[in-house]
Amino acid sequence: MAAGAAGLHRARKAEASNQADAPPKAGSNLPVAVASANGLRAVARAVERMRAGADPLDAAIEGVNIIEDDPNDMSVGYGGVPNEEGVVQLDACVMHGPTAKAGAVAALEGVKNPTKVAKLIMETTDHVLLVGPGARRFADVNGFPHENLLTEKARKVWLYWRQNLSPLDKWLEPDPDKLDPDVRSFIKEYGSTWGAAPPPADCSSKCLDASETRP
Repeated sequence: MAAGAAGLHRARKAEASNQADAPPKAGSNLPVAVASANGLRAVARAVERMRAGADPLDAAIEGVNIIEDDPNDMSVGYGGVPNEEGVVQLDACVMHGPTAKAGAVAALEGVKNPTKVAKLIMETTDHVLLVGPGARRFADVNGFPHENLLTEKARKVWLYWRQNLSPLDKWLEPDPDKLDPDVRSFIKEYGSTWGAAPPPADCSSKCLDASETRP
């Protein structure tokens, strides 16, 4: 009985493995990529790359890089809204379902594509998360240059936020009728407050993730 049960278990395991490795059937909806509203270009690129045979995580990161590199998207990456001190700090995480591995950075400064750093952490260290100076040092030794991520528009938006932070500090609130056009366009698109957070994920063995936020 024990030998029979073991044989049945091996057969089911082999069948499951074959199903996992089989290409999608005709009419299948695979591959699938999901993003928030500002990530439509990212998921389009990710699906395009996966259909061309790219590793799903590499495809996801390539898609995210489009948003990270866009100075007009002020949620992440180059041109992202800075922290309280006026410094752009970025968080990013990646997960690779087939290997059950992950990598992440937090409060990383001066790197336009933190998802690439997170992937290197996953691939080359036994860490999962590096933060602040440790993340920056890791980026340095892996050849990532120090880049100024603060665009002029982001600086103006940060200054407006700082001037309106409290009626009790020494900053004077700007005249609403004399706001800079860049600030007006930001408020029109995002409102007077802003934030970003990655959605939760329920991943199977074929799931992957590449996401980024600001602290």
